[in-house]
Amino acid sequence: MGQGTGHPQARTTTDARGNPITTSHTGPVEVIIIAAMDSEIAPFLERATGVDAAAKHGNAVHRTGTLDGRTVLFVRGGIGLVNAAAATTSALLLAGTGSPGAPLPLVVSAGSAGGLGDSVRVGDVVVSMDTLNADADARALGYELGQVPGMPASYPVPQHLADAAARGLPAQRRAETVHHGLTVSSYAFVGPDRADVIKEQFPGVLATDMESSAIAQVCHAHGAPFLAIRGISDMCGPASDEFIQHVDDAAERSAEIAVAVVDAWLTEASGPAS
Repeated sequence: MGQGTGHPQARTTTDARGNPITTSHTGPVEVIIIAAMDSEIAPFLERATGVDAAAKHGNAVHRTGTLDGRTVLFVRGGIGLVNAAAATTSALLLAGTGSPGAPLPLVVSAGSAGGLGDSVRVGDVVVSMDTLNADADARALGYELGQVPGMPASYPVPQHLADAAARGLPAQRRAETVHHGLTVSSYAFVGPDRADVIKEQFPGVLATDMESSAIAQVCHAHGAPFLAIRGISDMCGPASDEFIQHVDDAAERSAEIAVAVVDAWLTEASGPAS
């Protein structure tokens, strides 16, 4: 159901420097969608209505809009784990100022990823059931490979969210194959040599990106639900040509699946209509 037809009063929040930001969206933010690049957040903005002016928060760019009748915060966070963590933190803090005491929004890591699984192909979509940092290695201190010290070994998706991710897939979609499984993140763009190492160290891994584990870590720290949904743009080959050629299509496929899954999750969370 869409927004009401009345005339809501504007809501004012503040940016990172305390400057007021006025938005026409009065309800709490229900979903935060984070993508690294403009081309990866663009498919979501194209589907949204009532998108507010962009607001800069550090290196991240925030826009609030309506997607399927729900208030969504769209974030272009920047590439890499540090940018992703900063963007997620600013987004959760901003969303939390709207309605004190309201549940924290679902956070979705969207965009492109490199394929690692034997059955994964360019054009597929991977919905992460678990996420970890492939570059974290504190085994000398008793931690597991992929585990950031003091944090969980990985960030598995709760079963109720995993169920919604499975049920929410649209019957008609551009991505014919949607995988569910492990995604790892790395500080570097993964090429063939690194891909072989990651596949050996983390059996069953499906995809790799440069942001999702950091977003998951921040969500864990704040108690926010998290899900990564990435379109496969390349197979971690020796050159970046494949990524450049397919990144826009991967972003579109990520958005198509993410929007459907988010709708399924929020419909289930709200319960049956009274």
